[in-house]
Amino acid sequence: MSSTDVGQEGVGQTREGISIQAFLTALSTSLVIFGVQSGLFLVLRNKLARIFKPKTYLVPERERTEPPPRSPWGLMHALLRFPDREIIKKCGLDSYFFLRYLQTLLIIFIPIACIVIPILIPLNYVGGRNQDIRSNSTANASDGSQTGEDFPTGLDTLAWSNIQRRNADRYWAHLILALMVILWVCGVVFAEMRVYIKIRQDWLTTAEHRLRASATTVLVSSIPDKWLNETALRGLFDVFPGGIRNIWLTRDLTHLLEKINKRNLIHKQLEAAETQLIREAKRQHLRKRELEEKEARKLSNSRRPTKEERLQRQMSEDVAARMQAQGGQGLSSGDRPVTSGGFRIPGISNGISKLTSGIGKGLGVGEKTGNGILGGARDFSRELESQLETTNGFVPIVQPQAQSSGARMQSSEHRHLEIPDERDLPQTQPQQESPVSTNETVMGASATRPRHAPSGSIVSQDAMLNKESIELRHFGNTTRKIDNIDEMYDNERARWYEFWKPPSGGFASPVPQGYEGSRFPSKRDERPFWAKVKSAIPFLGGDELEPIEYPKAYSEERKKAQAQESGAEWEKWVKRSKRPTHRLAIFEWTPAWLPGIPGLNKKVDTIYWCREELARLNLEIEIDQNNPERYPLMKSAFIQFNNQVAAHMACQSVVHHIPKHMAPRTVEISPNDVLWDNMAISWWAGWLRTAGVFAIIVGMIILWTFPVAFSSSLSKIDVLIEQFPWLGFLERNVVVSEAVQSFAGVLPALLLVLLLWLVPIIMDFLAGVKGAKTGAQKTETVQQFYFAFLFVQVFFVVSFSSGLIDIAQQVLQNPTSVTDTVAKQIPKAANYFFSYMILQALSVSSGTLLQIGALISWYVLAKIMNNTTREKWTANTTLPDVKWGSYFPVYTNFACIGLIYCIVAPLISLFAMITFSLLWVANRYSMIYVNRLSIDTGGVLYPRALNQTFTGLYFMEILLIGLFFLVRDDQDRVAGGPQAIIMIIVTILTATYQILLNKSFGPLFRYLPITFEDEAVLRDEAFQRAQDSRLGYNQDETNEESIGAEDGLPPHHHRGASESGSLERSGDGATTGNKLLATFRPMKDIVDKSVEATNRTVSRAGNQWKNAHKDRRHRRREDLEAQRAIGEALYGGFHDEIEDLTPEERDKLVRRAFMHSALRARRPTVWIPRDDMGVSDDEIRRTNQFSEHIWISNEGTALDSKARVVYGRAPPDFSEMDIITV
Repeated sequence: MSSTDVGQEGVGQTREGISIQAFLTALSTSLVIFGVQSGLFLVLRNKLARIFKPKTYLVPERERTEPPPRSPWGLMHALLRFPDREIIKKCGLDSYFFLRYLQTLLIIFIPIACIVIPILIPLNYVGGRNQDIRSNSTANASDGSQTGEDFPTGLDTLAWSNIQRRNADRYWAHLILALMVILWVCGVVFAEMRVYIKIRQDWLTTAEHRLRASATTVLVSSIPDKWLNETALRGLFDVFPGGIRNIWLTRDLTHLLEKINKRNLIHKQLEAAETQLIREAKRQHLRKRELEEKEARKLSNSRRPTKEERLQRQMSEDVAARMQAQGGQGLSSGDRPVTSGGFRIPGISNGISKLTSGIGKGLGVGEKTGNGILGGARDFSRELESQLETTNGFVPIVQPQAQSSGARMQSSEHRHLEIPDERDLPQTQPQQESPVSTNETVMGASATRPRHAPSGSIVSQDAMLNKESIELRHFGNTTRKIDNIDEMYDNERARWYEFWKPPSGGFASPVPQGYEGSRFPSKRDERPFWAKVKSAIPFLGGDELEPIEYPKAYSEERKKAQAQESGAEWEKWVKRSKRPTHRLAIFEWTPAWLPGIPGLNKKVDTIYWCREELARLNLEIEIDQNNPERYPLMKSAFIQFNNQVAAHMACQSVVHHIPKHMAPRTVEISPNDVLWDNMAISWWAGWLRTAGVFAIIVGMIILWTFPVAFSSSLSKIDVLIEQFPWLGFLERNVVVSEAVQSFAGVLPALLLVLLLWLVPIIMDFLAGVKGAKTGAQKTETVQQFYFAFLFVQVFFVVSFSSGLIDIAQQVLQNPTSVTDTVAKQIPKAANYFFSYMILQALSVSSGTLLQIGALISWYVLAKIMNNTTREKWTANTTLPDVKWGSYFPVYTNFACIGLIYCIVAPLISLFAMITFSLLWVANRYSMIYVNRLSIDTGGVLYPRALNQTFTGLYFMEILLIGLFFLVRDDQDRVAGGPQAIIMIIVTILTATYQILLNKSFGPLFRYLPITFEDEAVLRDEAFQRAQDSRLGYNQDETNEESIGAEDGLPPHHHRGASESGSLERSGDGATTGNKLLATFRPMKDIVDKSVEATNRTVSRAGNQWKNAHKDRRHRRREDLEAQRAIGEALYGGFHDEIEDLTPEERDKLVRRAFMHSALRARRPTVWIPRDDMGVSDDEIRRTNQFSEHIWISNEGTALDSKARVVYGRAPPDFSEMDIITV
């Protein structure tokens, strides 16, 4: 083969006959990466709880897991024994089914590896064309059947191509094993489909899930104007059993969302500027004090303070800062009765005092804050060495004993939440006369009656539990009244040329309830032509709103007084020229991160400008929220039924008489998962967007081909040297040549990973452009597109590389040669995937355990970039998430590659088994102890992943068909014809099987059958009785319901990890429930152990070493307790599940669940640290004097002795509704 011919080969062909040296180099490199990362994980996981096990304390109590054992073997045992039902409950269905998918792949490949490898490898190797696996020569075959270019070398001696022509009958074994593989995969997929349906149905019908609004709410899209009002929709959908509870019509609040997004940016900017000013004043105060003390020492001839004295002083100042950060202390102005979904913010200090009453006493917070809080990038290495487990600014808060006992008492009782009445909801005025004769509707509610009847929840519950009453009422169906029966018929005669019209005498088109007469009153669109076009084209904006004159948020006198303020506290420490400033953008669309240009962009004082803008936006947003009728209706609505089965029936029924109207209908939508920007997209616009996104993704696949092909070409360095003579120096030196050959075994796989890193981000954006209505739909779209992208790039491009154009031309000229062409090219790429899969298995699995990104973010980026209290709090409470749409396809692609090569190159099954085993262990640990998922699709990604796995089966069959046709005997005759014909038949049967499988199971992938409703209702009743007993509503408890009374726990009390686990990382088995927090004294145990160790010390050197060791251990334990303290401060004493609420509270919460997020947005708090000079307090007073429309507070945060921000509570505008799942 000439160099030109080799240049047309792809990486699959260039890796043909990979030498043992190259393979072992790739394997050893992967093992080194795996060993280093796994070793660091085992060393650090018991020291850095925030990184490696945050779900043991930093999540709501219901999601917490018990801390894992300290030993590696104990950890593995805990992972293997962790119940699957607990994974579903604490991690969600997506997490469980992803782990189950990896487990399913192991079930597929372990039998394949155990059966196929022992049979095919001896058949391929013994008596083969080359029996020297270490040889990499290109000598001619012993049977003279092939030329040197096709002679098997290296690992190819164990593959399909090593069988000699005289042994062609051996290929019958390949056929039989291929049939066994196909039957095994089809059987496993069938079993998994059944298991998936059973688990999902159990999850959907649990009493806890049925309480959520998402279980009974349907999103109806593409609603015609004729039906776009509450009366019409209620009359249409009340045919389903149980009736309707709530209807929310959606409005296009894009302009309001833009204001809210702009306010959020300005709010963060003001917080940062105020914090910068206060910290600078504190630094100047410290410098001035140091200079004054130095002058005083000169005058009095006194000595400098010792290191111990300076440390004692810092500790006392840190204690004072901690006292300033206590909950309930500090100033606040401009605050409103903040609500979220109708719930008023509770006193968060109760949750903190509940924990710190037992932990805070005796805890050396001053020393901890001096060592574990941001001191700048130059202090990072010193802090990391002295204290690994940092809290990044959080300090536990000591509360008075009286408050502690009160908090404990409150935690044992159900806390009734204050929920606003119906009059507190945003009210709207009728914009114009409605065609509905009796009621007007705005924002999905009647303007002439309450939005939702106060007794609606009681009636709904009775209807759900009383089937007989539903039957007697004919499912609550109502019809409109009609005076003239002739109006029901269409008597208009069609003209002779109007062939598109039906004959006269038929029934008239359905008329919604609330309209008089048989015709829907048409409305003339008075908008100009360009306005109509602009509103129809995506991204050009919708209808322009009528301008409104807003009142002033501040007076001009106050604005002038602010710019000329004098006597402020900050003036004592900071020069006016040192105040934070920035330059204003010229255009509204200019990104905020672009720096301004001197002379072009106006320079302003950041604090003054942000005050003005924030006050203005707060006032305008609140006015707009109370007048939503200004905004046009969108073509969608959320309809909540009283019965879960009614919601699923509504999704499966044909609702409208015109195609694509009132479709699609989606159930199981979380209110927090809705993408409100896409609610106004019509069905035809969705189709256009889908076509455009599809074209873009095809273009991406083509564009990514070239860099992927280039990266794969680096694996064959000798080919590059032949093509580019200037690289000849790489082979002149033996050492350099061997090093380059070894490096070439790893570099292509690493470059491929880097090239694919950006693709999921782009596809996630394109999924939103496509018109996905929810985050779950975006995830499903990404899964579809990303798998296609990966399969083409990682499999096809890597296999064919630069020969793709020639192959495409050959196939176009002779389409019947596609199987032969594929069969010649694909087997040569098997060796590349050996290295690729083993590198992925070892490096990705260990990297998943080590959490490299979290380590860098927490110990480097957080210390450099997080300067404000809110930034520190957000970084501390945000756990890693998983993008399932781009996570599933990676492993589905691995599975397809393994199936394609499991017969041609049997060794791939061994590597697939290793890959999925390691990834299963790593991901199981992450799901249980690390990741907290924000989006859960309810497991619907799993059946699609199983269906995508069939892609590997089809390509394996196509590959074998071509290979069988290429088999020749000694007489150069086709010897594999019968096997190829059998495989063609099997391919058709496989496709038929998959079609029938999805046709049978498809309706159950998403929807519930009616057979589950009766049992689900019984479980609801039993669950409600248990809840009433647990919350103290039922005093006549049975013995069974009073289990746990001896422990002082309410009946049916849910034990979280904080009660069943151990707060001590040493695993001493101490029970640490909320009841025991008040008596827990960690410092006492630490001191006792320190004294005991000191008494056993023999020498002074040993004493110093042990003291240092114990001191580091003390600090780590203190930091761990502080980390857990913030978990209790955030979630302790708060409801974190909807079942914790009373039925009345749940119903009132649900009523606002599906209101537009722009209408539920709250006024943010400017949260600034408190200082001992009074600068922060003065800033709050001056902000309040400037405008009453700014909420600013320094409660719960302060500056320590080094001007670093510390905090001891959640932000003042935090609501427990941010953590509850509706």
